[in-house]
Amino acid sequence: MQQLPPDETIRAALKKSHARLHRQHELVVEFGVMSLKGDDLDALLTQACTVVAEGMNTRFSKILQPLADSDDYVLSHGVGWDESDIGHATVGGDIASPAGYALSTYRPVLSNHLGLEERFRTPDLLKKYGIERAINVPIRGPLAPFGVLEADSSEGDDFIESDLVFMEGISNVISLAVERIAAGAEVPHPDPYSESFLNASPDCVKILSPGGEIEFMNEKGLELMHLAALSDVKGQAWSRFWPDESKPLVLDALSKVAAGEAARFEAYLPTAPDEPKWWDVTVAPIPGADGQLQRIIAVSRDITERHQYETQLLSLIEAHNSRQSASDLYLEEIHHRVKNSLHLVNTLLLLQANLTPDTQVKHQLETAAGRVVTIASVHERLYHSTTDKGVKAADYLSALVGDLGKALADRDIVLQTDDFLLPPERMAPLGLVLSELVTNALKYGKGTVEVSVKHAGDHARLTVKDEGQGFPDTYPKPTGTGLGMRLVKSYSGYGSSAVSIERVEGKSCIHVRFKL
Repeated sequence: MQQLPPDETIRAALKKSHARLHRQHELVVEFGVMSLKGDDLDALLTQACTVVAEGMNTRFSKILQPLADSDDYVLSHGVGWDESDIGHATVGGDIASPAGYALSTYRPVLSNHLGLEERFRTPDLLKKYGIERAINVPIRGPLAPFGVLEADSSEGDDFIESDLVFMEGISNVISLAVERIAAGAEVPHPDPYSESFLNASPDCVKILSPGGEIEFMNEKGLELMHLAALSDVKGQAWSRFWPDESKPLVLDALSKVAAGEAARFEAYLPTAPDEPKWWDVTVAPIPGADGQLQRIIAVSRDITERHQYETQLLSLIEAHNSRQSASDLYLEEIHHRVKNSLHLVNTLLLLQANLTPDTQVKHQLETAAGRVVTIASVHERLYHSTTDKGVKAADYLSALVGDLGKALADRDIVLQTDDFLLPPERMAPLGLVLSELVTNALKYGKGTVEVSVKHAGDHARLTVKDEGQGFPDTYPKPTGTGLGMRLVKSYSGYGSSAVSIERVEGKSCIHVRFKL
């Protein structure tokens, strides 16, 4: 079998892990909020299967429930299966069956090679659809096991260990919804959320009043923030705990939630003993029965390690640039060495990610490694594009944008660029700036990404548009870790004056002036 080059293998792994983990986290939160709004258990279970299929990037997902007076399980709800099988098809419930083993041991089961399995037999139902890999996660019930949540695939990539966390999150939501509905739909609930569900989350979860005051914080959140009890923060405005540099992002998110939208941002917030922390925050509305805002849920994930790795990466880049300007080596040799060094850093980050048992740390390390892949691509393209007269911008940038499209998204990227020559020492920073702008558009925007590079004498004008909802009022003040904007401003040659935002209805549009 022909092996992919190392950079292609890493790029493929990063594309899968970064986008998949981020989307799975969002799906668990969205499904958890949605599960609190209704009492139709059949609709909830079918929706759970739809969410699992999306999060696992597969056609097939199902819920298996024990049959009365039988050792078998019935496919009670699912997506991807024939309608004639839903409610009728059965699988064995003994421990030689993956689903039976999961429920009897109350542990998840992952198998990427069902046909070669020595632990279990492959159920006839899975053979019928050509299923090659499966994950089975038990669902607990109020008094007895409720069933098994299963994701199946007949093609595509293997399931991975982090998928178990996603599946268990969905399973926990189902369990709590079953318990709530079994207690009686007519029983009044004073709060539209389940504390047991929120306490099961590894993230810091807050429930806020419509005005933004803290009503509840889960146990993990109290631990992460080094708080002794909920009473230390209950009734206080959530925004007051954030430092001045982060407060505009928090207030902007709350205003969006008040309008019925969800919001996401990255910001700095030290914990109670003034321990530096960075957080990836998702904020969403919880409407009441009348559709009006009743509560707000805010989920904060600790990304401090990722921020630290990105800061170290910035120092590495600056060190490489210093060496490049002072070196007497030929330019071709410099870029070759830089590329090799960046691939080494990338490999070390991914190795550390594979060794860590902590899923969150693994994700943060892989995100940092993704930055290195982009920089390595810039240098590799430069190495192959350099001529005695310089580098042709049109050819170089077209190839670079093609690399980004393949690595990060399946959305269209349209590039229009003037054809001009640049010396390699300016083309590399131009490539990094453009890569950062396009990457942000692919991560946070939507629709077609339009890229324009215009020659304007002593500078170039870069414009990147997408069909997103536009930039917040605080932009381009650094959000998140701030690494991306620091790169753009540093390499542009104009500092803070390089970036401008065009606030066009129905578009996200950013301009950068780049010194040639």
